[in-house]
Amino acid sequence: MIAETGHFALILLMMLGCCQAILFSPLGVLFRRGSVQLGTTSRLQTAGGPALGHGNGEKPGLWRAFTQSLIDPASLRLSRSATATASYPALNTAPVWPLPLLICLLAIGAQGSLIYSFIVSDFTLPLVAHYSHSSTPVLYRIAAAISPDRGATLLWITLTSIATILFLVQNAIFKKAENPQTVISMMGLIIALLAASVLIDGDPFARIIDPPLDGQGFDPQSQDILDIFYSPVLHAGLAGLSVIFAATIAALPRAALHRSWAEMLRPWAILSWTLLGAAMMISAYRAYAEQSWGNWWYWDASENAVLLPWLLATAFLHCLAVLEKTEALKPWTALLALSAFGAGWFGTFLARSDLLGPLPAALRASGDNAVLLIGFCVLFAGAYYLFSRVAGHLRENADFTLVSRESAMFINSVLLAVAAAIVMVGTVYPLFLRWLGGTIITVGPPFFVQALMPVTLAMLLLMGLSPTLRWRVDGAASVGRRMKLALILSIIVTLFVWMRHIDAPPLPLLGIGLAAWVVTAALGDLWEKLWRHRDHGESKYRNIQLLGPRYLGMSLAHIGMALLIAGGAASSLWEEQSVLSARTGQSIEIGPYNLQYEGVSLLPGENFATRKAKFIVYRNAQPVTELYPEVRYYPIRGVETKESAIWHGRDGDLHVSIGDRAEDSGRIVDVRFLPMMPWVWAGMLLILLGGVINVLTRMILLFKKNGVSAP
Repeated sequence: MIAETGHFALILLMMLGCCQAILFSPLGVLFRRGSVQLGTTSRLQTAGGPALGHGNGEKPGLWRAFTQSLIDPASLRLSRSATATASYPALNTAPVWPLPLLICLLAIGAQGSLIYSFIVSDFTLPLVAHYSHSSTPVLYRIAAAISPDRGATLLWITLTSIATILFLVQNAIFKKAENPQTVISMMGLIIALLAASVLIDGDPFARIIDPPLDGQGFDPQSQDILDIFYSPVLHAGLAGLSVIFAATIAALPRAALHRSWAEMLRPWAILSWTLLGAAMMISAYRAYAEQSWGNWWYWDASENAVLLPWLLATAFLHCLAVLEKTEALKPWTALLALSAFGAGWFGTFLARSDLLGPLPAALRASGDNAVLLIGFCVLFAGAYYLFSRVAGHLRENADFTLVSRESAMFINSVLLAVAAAIVMVGTVYPLFLRWLGGTIITVGPPFFVQALMPVTLAMLLLMGLSPTLRWRVDGAASVGRRMKLALILSIIVTLFVWMRHIDAPPLPLLGIGLAAWVVTAALGDLWEKLWRHRDHGESKYRNIQLLGPRYLGMSLAHIGMALLIAGGAASSLWEEQSVLSARTGQSIEIGPYNLQYEGVSLLPGENFATRKAKFIVYRNAQPVTELYPEVRYYPIRGVETKESAIWHGRDGDLHVSIGDRAEDSGRIVDVRFLPMMPWVWAGMLLILLGGVINVLTRMILLFKKNGVSAP
């Protein structure tokens, strides 16, 4: 009965999503004519054209207005004049809360029903039977309810409906949204399309007549505490991008991408960017901890599905700052806003389909995600068509020179978009080759690293330069004087590393040098603003306040990115690895550490059996820590997983994993020492910290009604 209740709630919210999409759209005025009194002078106006409706003594006519909106959607707009405001009393005074709130409650109810079905192991539901087992711990049963494609899409719907409520709260408080009714309409359309995808591609609440006695168990590779947070964080980021997408669609017909629009979207952009970054960090660390998955980024479809929207959201965030400051780059900013959500949607489809190769058995689902693809095509074909009609009418305030902060941020956003395009091409290229009848191939890390390295180096160069540039106009000579110290220090660092490793490849060395360039430029700019700028007063604490959360968040994010690049480059240059057959009591030397192997114990787990090895780690003959790598066997799935043990030392990571017995009866042990690898994790944390500081402090300042200007 609980499952049927969830099923009914899902159907109802899909229908209400369609109602919300229609009633709050400009076309909704036509559908409300019979039931809502709009007044005798209500009318729709077309840009540059005659008014449709009572203004010229002619009734608008449902068909005429409808066809006009289809032929030229950019021309259809609701008048904001006083006359028109009086003409739409129902539109302007109609309560907007009940329908989104009801959809949100239904989504939570449907999500709760599915989670309950997993908790009680209701194996009459194929989804539960496929992804759970009576021996699966309760925590992972809950994770199984939100991790598979149908459950994850239902979670996406729930978070999107919550994002709609948060948008309404934001608009009720600050009233900065442009055409909020259309934003609500677009959010309703997104929810309806996602709900249709869940119901048609593979109904999670459909029952089977002959249920199995027990389920097939949760995916062993996902049975990790950190992995539980991946799906909620990722889909919360996508829900935030959906608000940006809807607000852009709402602003395009009036070409109203102005400063208040940018201010309204900035918290959503930072929040989405931060959440997607957190999802990437979780994915990277999980890949790093699972020895069988390779390095910390494997460039597979699921990882690229997060990277694509994050890259475009980063580009959008930069352009949004330019638009907020100078009202420039409007068409490019709008295109990035649409594309970031489009990349997230398409990446989700790619990660859940088997187009790029057969999915693992644990991830196969009954549906084929056809409706998810159709929804993507319908939604984004309409969005890009609208953009193409309106882009030429977006008035630009491009009063800036080539040497200016606007130019640097624009070029950097283009480089980020190019990086996203490279990732997209590398991801879908095997698919095109397969369609052309060629050999089925897999594009791996070598292609992505070689293709992205030049773009990344150019971005690092601009990343260090752009914060020090002035808005609108700057001089090359003055920029050279400001960047002199950063340039000298970065050259010294590059030469030092090169002399220590004369045979090292040039690109990682250049990456380390440019990372030093970014860090020294950011710290130098901060020093300049805190201690030397005469406009910032004498108090250093007051100077920090004047810099604002955006500047501090940006500086932390740039420094974090530099640390990430430097750590990744250094670990690839100086990595040491030792694979051997170890016996109990044997010592293994690697880097500055000495490991003593203490043997393997067979232990039972909650729903697995494990072979857990013990290593005592010494440094300078002093014990530092103990590591316990494991090989787990999950009998329900018949799958083994390798759980590496990692020690994050001050100068590098010690990464230990074990395998099967060797021919000489020893235990195969894989030990790696990755110098500066903690810099990668510290860099990711700093990037996230920059986003969190920006969001939190901005919210506090906005609630105190203190405006925050762009740096």
